[in-house]
Amino acid sequence: MTAPDLLIKYSDGEHARGYGSQYDLSRFMYSGGARLRSNLAYQKIAKDELGRPKADRMNLVIAIKEELESRLHSGHSIKSLPHYLVTLTEFLRFLESGEYSFALSDIEANYVEYAEYLFVRSTRKGGSISQQSAYIKAATLSSILGSILRIPETLRLVNRTRLRSKKGRVKAVSSRAEKQNLEVTFKQGNFLVDIVEGVSKESVFGPLPLKVKIRAGLIDGSEVLLYAGLTELERKISHNSERTTKGKWLQLEALKRRETVSDIRPRKGGAKRWHLVNLRVQAEFLIFIAQTGMNLSQAKELGRSALKYKPLGDSWQVRCYKNRKGGEICFQIYKSYKPFLERFRAFVNHFFPDSPYFFPQFGDKGKNESHVRSGLNSFLMLKKIFEMHALAWVTPRELRNTRVNWLLRRSGDHDLTAEMAQHTSKVLRESYERPSQQRAMVEVAHFWNKHDPIQKKDLKLSVIASTCSGTPESATSRPEAVVKPNCVNPSGCLWCTHHRDVDSQDYVWSLSSFRHLKTIEAGIAMGHKEVPSDLVVDRLSEKLAWFEGSSSARSSWVVEAQARIEEGYYHPNWAPIIELLEK
Repeated sequence: MTAPDLLIKYSDGEHARGYGSQYDLSRFMYSGGARLRSNLAYQKIAKDELGRPKADRMNLVIAIKEELESRLHSGHSIKSLPHYLVTLTEFLRFLESGEYSFALSDIEANYVEYAEYLFVRSTRKGGSISQQSAYIKAATLSSILGSILRIPETLRLVNRTRLRSKKGRVKAVSSRAEKQNLEVTFKQGNFLVDIVEGVSKESVFGPLPLKVKIRAGLIDGSEVLLYAGLTELERKISHNSERTTKGKWLQLEALKRRETVSDIRPRKGGAKRWHLVNLRVQAEFLIFIAQTGMNLSQAKELGRSALKYKPLGDSWQVRCYKNRKGGEICFQIYKSYKPFLERFRAFVNHFFPDSPYFFPQFGDKGKNESHVRSGLNSFLMLKKIFEMHALAWVTPRELRNTRVNWLLRRSGDHDLTAEMAQHTSKVLRESYERPSQQRAMVEVAHFWNKHDPIQKKDLKLSVIASTCSGTPESATSRPEAVVKPNCVNPSGCLWCTHHRDVDSQDYVWSLSSFRHLKTIEAGIAMGHKEVPSDLVVDRLSEKLAWFEGSSSARSSWVVEAQARIEEGYYHPNWAPIIELLEK
């Protein structure tokens, strides 16, 4: 028999692949076709090394082809097709290796066998795949086969297996880590803006290497040199100070290649100026993601003529069409970002006048526009520059995540942040929100300020330099040996329910001095096993330990206070009595 036409067809004919590509499913009709790479499989098919097509596989392969085409026509991105094909290829390879049936009537049972195979691989010691990867493979396959077999979503195939999605616990982020994360992100943003400003339409046509001025504090030095494909020889000559005859000749030849040009089309032996254009587009792409909060695949597919602006307070609302949704989506950009966006649009109009994309890239060694635009996924040129100048690289995913958590921390509003990030509150909480120590501390402070029975305006100064309501009331945890709170005896304040600590260096100094006083008193009463002063010292030590461990700033207060005590420099509240006892 002759294999039918099994090439996956979709509306974008400009990108269509032909026979022998990974989008051609006819290799699965042959015994051994799933075990080989697509190009090798078709070479063997052409030489009749795989025999004749198997008739018992036809219904399944045709059903897979129709399902994938249906998804593409309904708005699924062509970028998801390779993932589907890899998942299906692994499943069909399993069927071939185990000599399972390819009949549609047996696929449901065979899927369960395959899922069990993935489960065993992922759970045994030294397993070749993780449990989450196994689940993703099974879930993707469940979606495709379930649609082919018309199985309701509530009865998904993957739910009949032992595979389960295991989401890792989101760990809390300390205030110090949050600060470092923001600093790295801001550094990257400033560096990208400088790259964008330095790579203009005029500079692309100017002399090489292109010198881009970088603001102070980002890198060692004040500029970045972009060679745009100059050879190693030309790079050495551009820095060579020797004036030998050969050196002068080489210098002259290099300058011929470095002089300004009328266009950037690649010529034999010429510089690759199209690298500069790609670099500018990649930098603008990352800035755009940071400004809008779009995910990478969504931003990558933006059409150039589709953006429509509408003023909205201090920002602009931008609308565009999204294929996967089959309708318009909207996002907001800050008002100050619009001029940058318009300058970039003019830049793209010059180098890509006919491109449908908002973020086009050169491919084919600079001769034509790239339809794959892999530079917007890999960022190899940008990463190399970051590495050369010892700058940390923040991925688009991390950039988006940092933006969402920054907005959440600043606003404290889940619904508002979810709307700005183009998500539901549920997705925000499950996939983006990171527990934040800083945000938790702020929320706890707000809670106690709101629910504290003592209002701030009613607080008074206590006898140990803290604050209280002026009404003594004993805490249930007060030991019997310690005096009851009475607003006269300082020790009683430490077990008073109305006592409030003060977040200041002066208060820490006062506590340290008070502890030193009680240590002296405990030393005087050496004949007793335990005296009230010992309990007070322990209580004060607990408070100082909390201050020391809560933050670096408070820790420095404790260190400074202890240094003052060792020098005999006591808090004014306690200095007279300490000096009297020491004498």
